[in-house]
Amino acid sequence: MSDASAFPAAEFDPRAYRRALGGFATGVCVVTAHTVDGPMGITVNSFTSVSLDPPLVLWCMDIKSDRHDAFAGAERFAVHMLPVEDQAMSDRFAWGVCRLSDDEFAVDDP
Repeated sequence: MSDASAFPAAEFDPRAYRRALGGFATGVCVVTAHTVDGPMGITVNSFTSVSLDPPLVLWCMDIKSDRHDAFAGAERFAVHMLPVEDQAMSDRFAWGVCRLSDDEFAVDDP
């Protein structure tokens, strides 16, 4: 696991964080990370908010998962709360391809 203090603090809006997590009715989401095996994703149904101050979230993965070691070694991860229209994306990471191309993994900041 990574030491969170090793990463520079990103701009953080506590109200936006609270709104996002307060409006999240279910624990199903996609978690992605850039792993030693390349960009990877997994659908999790265990996502929950733990604390607003400091901002902490929790998600769980079976230690026997074929993706466990890759995610455990990742320095960071991103949580994607998908709308119902994106169920196919959630299904992809639950039942199918778990790797992402570099283009799919690219981050577009506004």
